[in-house]
Amino acid sequence: MMLTNDLITSENVSKDLLKAIYDAAFMETAWDDDGDLKINEDIGCSVFISDNQEKITFLRVFRFEEGVSRADRLEFVNRINDKYSFVRAMLTTYDTLAFDHDLFIKGGISKKNLVLATRFFLSIPLDAINDCGEELVA
Repeated sequence: MMLTNDLITSENVSKDLLKAIYDAAFMETAWDDDGDLKINEDIGCSVFISDNQEKITFLRVFRFEEGVSRADRLEFVNRINDKYSFVRAMLTTYDTLAFDHDLFIKGGISKKNLVLATRFFLSIPLDAINDCGEELVA
């Protein structure tokens, strides 16, 4: 499948379509045990389609080092969110660090835009961690 100008819309989006687009862009793809799409380029992320099929979410999770207090974790997440607006950093219910970004597709986006947005998302977490407190993350 070439990266043509065809649009990804709420009507045609599927995990199989996204995988085919990433494969055509020479990005490493895989399915996890739950059937979720994984992308890997230096670091990896999971890619999800919302239930209403109006957005695609990129998600990357990291573990904190042992002994990092909840207060330090929250302060770290806040530092990232102050400096990086394209992604959202959050402390999950499992006390892990998660980065996500929602790409809205209602009305349509190009395949090229999907690939570029994914690559841009993947470029941010490690930079943010290194910039804001790499000693806190495992």
